[in-house]
Amino acid sequence: MEPEQLKRGKEFHQLDQANWQQDAKGGVNIEHTINLFPPSSNLKHMKKGRLDIFVDELGGYVAVVEIKSTNWDSIKQGNIRKLLSSHRRQVWKYITKYLDIDNKSVCAGIIYPKAPNNNNLQLIIENYLNDYGLQVVWFND
Repeated sequence: MEPEQLKRGKEFHQLDQANWQQDAKGGVNIEHTINLFPPSSNLKHMKKGRLDIFVDELGGYVAVVEIKSTNWDSIKQGNIRKLLSSHRRQVWKYITKYLDIDNKSVCAGIIYPKAPNNNNLQLIIENYLNDYGLQVVWFND
């Protein structure tokens, strides 16, 4: 038995990915695996990342989209910045690969199921991630 929170997260993940595959016109890759270090790296084992949604048929740029099933209304106030920072770092690992290694421009974002009920918290989340070049999308909007 998996925890209910994990089950809900997987369901949201699959729903969002299905929407992308249905609505996008080609070039959408779901669960796209990437190497996070160049092949010439001296590391014994190359680190890998898994992009929830990757769009590569956009000319000189790519789109990197992370899906998070975070329920912001249930996050303790003291943990909000820590969680936002974790989400930002994860997406920036992917962005860096495309900027620094592949010399592509990147459009990046994070999709959350719904905006928090508190409008001030919504602005905090959006402003924090926007300051790092990450677009925030609320799935239910």
